[in-house]
Amino acid sequence: MALGSREKQLGDILVEQGVISPLQLDEALQRQRLTGDMLGRVLVTMGLCEEQDIIESLGVQSGMERIDLSKLKIPEDTIRSLTADVAKFYSVIPIRMTDEKLIVAMADPLNIQVLDDLQQITGLQVQGAVSNELDVATAWKANYSFEGDSIHEMLIDLQERVGTGELSMEEMGLQQVTGDVDNLVELAQQPEVIKIVNLVFLEAVQKRASDIHFEIYEEDFRIRIRVDGILQEIVSPARHLAIALTSRIKVISNMDISERRMPQDNRIELKVGDTIIDIRVSTLPVLHGESVVMRILDRNAVKHDLIALGFPQDVFDSIDNVIRKPNGIMLVTGPTGSGKTTTLYGCLNLLNEPGVKIITTEDPVEFQIDQLIQCNVNDDVGLTFARCLRSILRQDPDIVMVGEIRDLETAQIAVEASLTGHLVLSTLHTNSAPETITRLLDMDVEPFLIAASLEAVLAQRLCRKICRFCKETYKPDEEEMDALGLPPAWRNDPKLQLVKANGCESCEFTGYSGRTGLYEMVTVDEGIRDLILDSATSIQLRRYCRKYLGMITLREAGLLKAVQGITTAEEVLYHTDLYED
Repeated sequence: MALGSREKQLGDILVEQGVISPLQLDEALQRQRLTGDMLGRVLVTMGLCEEQDIIESLGVQSGMERIDLSKLKIPEDTIRSLTADVAKFYSVIPIRMTDEKLIVAMADPLNIQVLDDLQQITGLQVQGAVSNELDVATAWKANYSFEGDSIHEMLIDLQERVGTGELSMEEMGLQQVTGDVDNLVELAQQPEVIKIVNLVFLEAVQKRASDIHFEIYEEDFRIRIRVDGILQEIVSPARHLAIALTSRIKVISNMDISERRMPQDNRIELKVGDTIIDIRVSTLPVLHGESVVMRILDRNAVKHDLIALGFPQDVFDSIDNVIRKPNGIMLVTGPTGSGKTTTLYGCLNLLNEPGVKIITTEDPVEFQIDQLIQCNVNDDVGLTFARCLRSILRQDPDIVMVGEIRDLETAQIAVEASLTGHLVLSTLHTNSAPETITRLLDMDVEPFLIAASLEAVLAQRLCRKICRFCKETYKPDEEEMDALGLPPAWRNDPKLQLVKANGCESCEFTGYSGRTGLYEMVTVDEGIRDLILDSATSIQLRRYCRKYLGMITLREAGLLKAVQGITTAEEVLYHTDLYED
């Protein structure tokens, strides 16, 4: 069967599987002759089949058998040939086993790297069979119900087992074996090393972490993940594992495994279970080894609309009005990790239409968006934001997104672009919307240029949402109301209540789950333009925005969400400042 399937063409296999009819195949082949595209892409474009159908058929074409997991009863000893975490990470199910060979049903039969990794882990020859994500996920739940331990518990158990000497320390990363690249590669391919790294990725994805940190100290080594903006330690492996685990990260990130004196950066795509994640990997030489940080990039972030990100309707309406203008500048401001880039992508999603040309310049490009032209800056070769922006303006764009305005040159070019008929979206690092205007003045951008080009400024923060299962209401005391700066009308309201976090299993006893945005919006009018021309201070600008534009400050936006029971007073106090009018 394997040999015969290799001789068959993709179209014949699809017909044999009943995915398409012979007539549809002929029609697709005619289209292929005109376009020159691959047959699979033509079939998907014509709507005759799904990408998964193509993937499964290509697996059959390569010699794999096709398995219907729903009709298969798998022996328990075969299931136990792979632990639940390994099967979930690689999205496979073991279905048959002999003394030397293991056959696994694969959700992605084209991912040959999975077979190589499983061979390293099991020590068996591993062969793939064709299945799909839904069937594999269903079979995993049905067959691995006996393994109820959490990933965190399995991590602890595994690292303790390694630390007890079941593997020799020489195998796992002593200094004397790290001078040779071959030794480092061998370390990175140890089954326990692969398993620990895979478990860390699983833990991070399941907890919706944004970052993974591998941190090495003089006597300790710890792994932490950032969830909802807060770092949590998930495991503290034995220190001698640091080199092995770091080498494993470098191998899967296509980095120079022998270079430990210089920082390295790269970007990889991993499939964790049935989830595909993009990861930006950064290594940094530190006092006692190398620090590794992996930023997990949420592909779904680019699909979010602004309302889903927590924007109040009035702020959304103001943003929508500004970005529909043919020219001008809109700036989004806030600290690192406050969601500025996600907000800009949300704006670009609203603007991304066939009649509009959008170009972005970013450092680096975090998310790829269909029908957008995106450009990475590269300071090493002199491709700065300013230089990239100059070149972008020669590409006839309608809308330009600049990742960050860092210097006077970039600011001036952005202003020039807006004055010559382009809409420019960008970010700055300031504490509030009014301070953004004074920051531009401090950068020596001419006041008349700012007044002529700036259309709006949006300041934002991200604060944690309280867990809905364990939150508890209470009446704040005078001291807390003073700290929050509650207005008299609120203080005297007998119905005023806030919420506090208790912690439960659902939120892993943190009291919080997910994050929401706080927003401070300033739309530039003639009064603000006059203040800019007079080089007004941020205090003068804030007073004008509060009195004449009805600006809601970040603190007030936080208070509104606190009294609505969305977040806590502690989060509001931590993320926002109280300004005296």
